[in-house]
Amino acid sequence: MSFETSERAWLRETAGVLSQILGLCGRLGVRQSRIFLTRFACKPVSFFKWFRFLAGFRRRHGLGCPHDDLLRKKPYKFFALGLPGHRGFDLLAGHFNLAAAGLPREMLEAAWRGRTMAIGQVTGRRDAYTLTMRLSVHSGASHEGAFSIGLTRQSDRLDLVRLSFILYPLGASPLGASPLGADPLGIGRYTVAIGGLQGSREPAAKRAVIDATRDLCGLRPKDAALLVMEGIAIGGGADHVLGVCDARHTINFRALDKRAGKRADMDQYWSDRGGRQGGEFGFAMPVRNRDMAAPVSRREVYKFEFLNIGKSLFASPLGLNEVPLDRPIERTFVR
Repeated sequence: MSFETSERAWLRETAGVLSQILGLCGRLGVRQSRIFLTRFACKPVSFFKWFRFLAGFRRRHGLGCPHDDLLRKKPYKFFALGLPGHRGFDLLAGHFNLAAAGLPREMLEAAWRGRTMAIGQVTGRRDAYTLTMRLSVHSGASHEGAFSIGLTRQSDRLDLVRLSFILYPLGASPLGASPLGADPLGIGRYTVAIGGLQGSREPAAKRAVIDATRDLCGLRPKDAALLVMEGIAIGGGADHVLGVCDARHTINFRALDKRAGKRADMDQYWSDRGGRQGGEFGFAMPVRNRDMAAPVSRREVYKFEFLNIGKSLFASPLGLNEVPLDRPIERTFVR
């Protein structure tokens, strides 16, 4: 009897996956459908697990159809080079389960449908800077994470930086103990793993980054984005943030002649910010601003605001938010 029940459940899930594939191909057109089906034929188990997860996630949370680009995501080529087995799928599924537990309903729905979410704004001395979050695939970083945040200068809508990440459950690492030597944290806690950190490719980007750094009293746009990640990690009860090293970066999936000039020196960036080699992806950075005191300088005010945007983005596990928010944070909205 139990065998028949499980067989029926498997057949129902298989039919559901096939229905999703047929619907997706019907929307994609001939050329894109051929590309997708070729990938599916090469990695059928990986795609089947991903489609089955999406169908179950949709049922559990009462969501509509996911964005087609979310359906086409490749779990077997995700986040870091050299992941064992189906680890890419586990990271993706873990991220969305944590996001569903923490994001407000309207933001979860927006992410599921592929819409851009404004998550905060910081006003410098002369200009304002808006933070947005979207699916990484819509930031040109499909392999580097599940979500991406972007920092945009309001006066000319110039994108200054893009950071791609996943929520990473603590205590679930194949490596076991904390990469910084601390005792493993409890179930339900999480940190952030950063898969990509890119500046703008616009011709005027270099000048814009210099101007933005001056406007924020010496706070660089990349460091502002990293502060948001630290805030998320603090909300998850973590004392560190993980980062992908150069050798594990997903750019290495590409041919050698297509890698040049595509990313910054990640190893040097992590090392300059107190990172040490370790963790599942190559580097672990301590959360340096966990106990930040009330700001006394304008630069510290800006750092405090970016950190608080991260702390307020995802709900904290009960009892973990040890540093209270000292100022109201503007409520997120979807556009």
